[in-house]
Amino acid sequence: MKIEGASIKSDLKFRQYIVDYVRFETNYNYNYDSEDDKIGINFNIDREVQEIGDDLYAVSLIVDIFDDPKEENYPFTMNLKLTGIFELESDIENSNDLLEKNAIAILFPYVRALVSNYTANANVEPLILPPINVIKMVENNKKHK
Repeated sequence: MKIEGASIKSDLKFRQYIVDYVRFETNYNYNYDSEDDKIGINFNIDREVQEIGDDLYAVSLIVDIFDDPKEENYPFTMNLKLTGIFELESDIENSNDLLEKNAIAILFPYVRALVSNYTANANVEPLILPPINVIKMVENNKKHK
């Protein structure tokens, strides 16, 4: 497939991503003999958008997985922050949409891979985060702020 023309090129360019931090803590009190063999995935996502230069933006995803592991009988808790560096063509009308929705949609697969690989290497059952509806997430976060 050959792609021609500027009409389908995005005004948002993804330069790189950085893992700012990963915090993982095992719950030694986790009851592996619990009646529930399946654990419901409990995670929260927040975002930060920051202009870092001319037409350059840092978009961060902050993810908290399994809050209160001892009280809720989760095997671990995990917190991470992943930041993407994006370049945005200047004078774009929908720049907030591109940064809030498209950048998050670009970054979330990296978060999913990081969580899956980290949990597999931590010798717990690998956790695969489900895909998310980025548009609904952004809209819901705007309602709660």
